[in-house]
Amino acid sequence: MLAVIGGGAVGTYHARQLLKAIRSGRLASERLLVVDRDAGCTAARELAGAPEVDIVVSDWLAFLRDWLPRASPDAQLIPAPLAPHLLWQWLAAARDAAPADPPRGWGLPYEVPGPAGELYLSAAGWTCPATCIEPAHCPALHASRDWDLADVIEERAAALGLEPAVFRCLHVAGGVGGIAVAELQSAAGERGARAGVLVATSSRCHAAVGVLRARRSG
Repeated sequence: MLAVIGGGAVGTYHARQLLKAIRSGRLASERLLVVDRDAGCTAARELAGAPEVDIVVSDWLAFLRDWLPRASPDAQLIPAPLAPHLLWQWLAAARDAAPADPPRGWGLPYEVPGPAGELYLSAAGWTCPATCIEPAHCPALHASRDWDLADVIEERAAALGLEPAVFRCLHVAGGVGGIAVAELQSAAGERGARAGVLVATSSRCHAAVGVLRARRSG
């Protein structure tokens, strides 16, 4: 099962790419869930007739809270690249923790705060193609890609005494990345260190980052 977040232009593109891979046999026996709060979204209009696709009308966070605990560990979540830091917000609810501001000063080409206190990072100082699979040989540099942003985030978490909860978004098919549901379920069942948890949704080059801290009792 592949759960695609967003039924707008980007989510529909992701679903189309994955559907091609399913029908060609590259993703054998997979099904797609496309999640959007709008019953008349682009994906519903264009893909609702495909037998491999189910359209789920739901708020994204509500969907994650309901679906992730009962999803197969072999399933994958296909995040929306332009969405809020959904997995930070979801994990806060799953662990009954409070979102907090992430550390700044990463020394990366791109570091921009988001509206909810999250931080968006990129190890690339250029605009990457939407379908880039982040190969070891970077097509923009014409040289080896000598970084993995998820590793950088985990190292920073360790240096700050924070528990890392880094959800790696890796290539599935057709330039579309996904996160293993097993990783998400494991993180939801743990309890963060007293100092907090550094939560990231990260590909090899781009990430959204936030911190969770235990709620004060009383």
